[in-house]
Amino acid sequence: MSSDLGSMARAIVDNVHQTWLYRAIEGWCRKDALELREDLGLASFSITSSDPLEMYQTVKKHLLSKTFHNDETMQFLMDAPRWVGFTLDNDEFQSGQQIINAAKNEAIALLWLMAIPKLIISPTIMPEEYPIDGIMQFIGNLMKSDESRDSLVKHMSSAMESRGIHDIVFEPNPIGRGYTIDETMRAQRLSSLVAMVIMRSTKYPFDIDQVFPLNEEQIVEETAAYIASMQAKTMLKNQITGGAMRRPFDWPLIGNPKICSRLFKTLDVLKHYASKITTCSLYSSEIAGESVPWGQREFISFLLHELTDNYSEIHRIRHGKSKSSELDHFIKLLTGENIEIAERLSQEYDPGAALFEELKDYKQKAKIGEKPRITPERRFRIILASLKQKVSEETLEEIASDEIIDQIIEAFDVIIEVVEGHRSSLGEETERFAHALCFETAYRILQLLDVGDALMDLPWVSRFIAEESARSDISIGDIDHLDEEHRIRRIVSAYAGGLTYLILQSLEQ
Repeated sequence: MSSDLGSMARAIVDNVHQTWLYRAIEGWCRKDALELREDLGLASFSITSSDPLEMYQTVKKHLLSKTFHNDETMQFLMDAPRWVGFTLDNDEFQSGQQIINAAKNEAIALLWLMAIPKLIISPTIMPEEYPIDGIMQFIGNLMKSDESRDSLVKHMSSAMESRGIHDIVFEPNPIGRGYTIDETMRAQRLSSLVAMVIMRSTKYPFDIDQVFPLNEEQIVEETAAYIASMQAKTMLKNQITGGAMRRPFDWPLIGNPKICSRLFKTLDVLKHYASKITTCSLYSSEIAGESVPWGQREFISFLLHELTDNYSEIHRIRHGKSKSSELDHFIKLLTGENIEIAERLSQEYDPGAALFEELKDYKQKAKIGEKPRITPERRFRIILASLKQKVSEETLEEIASDEIIDQIIEAFDVIIEVVEGHRSSLGEETERFAHALCFETAYRILQLLDVGDALMDLPWVSRFIAEESARSDISIGDIDHLDEEHRIRRIVSAYAGGLTYLILQSLEQ
């Protein structure tokens, strides 16, 4: 067992260059209490001891905010100890220097926990060769006891020493001096805290209330599954996008049977570990109010979505707003017939070879301008589902603004088709239906992007855009009279413009 810990420690140290978090840890380790006091503009240590708890949080927030530009992540790390039941005790600190050092040590420990999922597996290891037993042993030692954590510190110190890293401290326990809790709960809640920070690092959403009931063995397995599935997911994306020397899916390339088979091997590993996760809804669907884990078809659909995303990004870079290219047709075909392709591939003995044949077929269809055979209603659902999956993987700040705008434009273009398709049955209610569908769509998109508060501004922003557009068209003589079809298009365009404006405003804040 000791040799496994040693090998995992060496792997982490060998991979430290893989994440910017290590540079942050290195920088904070080298700063002493005096330097941090000066960074905060404090004249002396006596000032810091006047309100120990406030100063502790100020120092911790200083380190975390300088490290993370994502406010949600920073706030999560600020609040996590309190969420699991730990509280800071005024009486634990006798000097300002103690406060600064304790807060610094906690922040560094949190940074190490955030870094471990990215470092514990080398990017050169194939997913089917992930050292899951070693990962579980390492995670188990992080959670078990002070003695097990001390053992990890020794292994990490030895590995860093052998690499010539002398002044960086591996601190795996974020709950140090100043924190109190009922001793009967300490071990279990500390395990939960360690697990939650590691889970947060994977960028997977998780349910805190489902983390607490896990026993010692379950929480280790759960946390290891988060790490392994995250690494497999990252590997899958990298295999699709490629690197500087090789881009197998760089249009007009569509890979080859061997590369497509490699994708399915990685997908199998992702599915294996994702199926072990019980506290995350990322790899499940809600059916009739119940959460149902993904099966083979859903994972293949996810793979197709990743391929489509890759080609969409290439399209944005190469063609800007041009939508008449062969690549554009190819993307629309893959998007529109995702479910049908996934269903066919799920029945294949060799899905990798079958995927390549599917891509060849759709490339040929795109060449002659063939469109996906789907109804506007279904295309509308696909667009919203695609945006939902994108947001589940990245924060709003990480998604390119033009990518969001493209999705909005596409969704509202489909609304026009939906309304037109039901015009005869709607009769005089056509405009009311268009307003309601636009508002409901805008609401769902704002909720997906976690900026739902902006909804209250949508009516007046959309009205302003509609009035300005009409005024402009009247002034240049483009409007003589508006028939119902033109009114529907203006309603939809106004909502799309208003929604785009509100989202771009949120991105700038």
